[in-house]
Amino acid sequence: MTLNVENKDNVFLYRTKRRGRRYAKLLYHFLTPSSEARPVFILGSGRSGTDIVSHCLNKGWDVELINEDNPKAFDNWRLKSLEAVEDAVDSSKARLVLFKPIVETLRANEFLAKFQSAAVVFVVRNPHDAINSMARFFGESQVRAVKSWVETDFSRQPQAPIELREFIASHCHADLSIEDASGLYWLLYNSAYSFLDLQSDSRVTMIRYENLVQKPEETMRDVCNFLGMKWSPSMTEEVYGGSVGKNRTPDLSPAIEKRCLEVWQWLSGKKVENVLDSPTF
Repeated sequence: MTLNVENKDNVFLYRTKRRGRRYAKLLYHFLTPSSEARPVFILGSGRSGTDIVSHCLNKGWDVELINEDNPKAFDNWRLKSLEAVEDAVDSSKARLVLFKPIVETLRANEFLAKFQSAAVVFVVRNPHDAINSMARFFGESQVRAVKSWVETDFSRQPQAPIELREFIASHCHADLSIEDASGLYWLLYNSAYSFLDLQSDSRVTMIRYENLVQKPEETMRDVCNFLGMKWSPSMTEEVYGGSVGKNRTPDLSPAIEKRCLEVWQWLSGKKVENVLDSPTF
């Protein structure tokens, strides 16, 4: 998470303040309950800024965040069921109920079909920076995750197109590197924005990590407007942009890197040298 927490003079005081704000919000929701709660799903790929978006939005007084470690709706980082999500929304006194099931990003259309009032915030990040971050934070677990997809014939990712599954399987060999595994992980989750046709749904908005950390106020104002919630300067006071492009380019297999950059060009709308104008999803 690109938040300036460690640099604070008194981290203990900061955490105490956050805890106090949490209880104040609970009291606020109790005294001024919303007549109807709306689910919001923050989706994308790991290490792409979903934590920052959740953190910023959770500063809104009309928001309840149900994170991946909350047993109200999650078990082992996955949603228990859509019924559990529905129960959590129905029991909430907040106007917006945030969920961040990013390992289930490919279920976005399922979420939107179940909850007609739902919204999706899809966060994307430059593949080089995201892959470096995944490799650093998750290590060999990325390799195990990608190999499990192939070994189980993508049983948990049935939404992925056959051609994309075949591409991933063809590059998932015995000595798969951490960086290549992270690249394949990035590819599957970020390609989902296109192959799920999320750009055609008015209940979905996409934001770029780079805009989020370099133009935090402008970016979060747009997200708040999209969700119909009040913007507050406190939402982005801890966000900083020091993590953009600060590390070397990851050592990726040429075919994986090319495929990732094709997708990134389509997502970002920025021309990338030596890639196709239209990626194959």
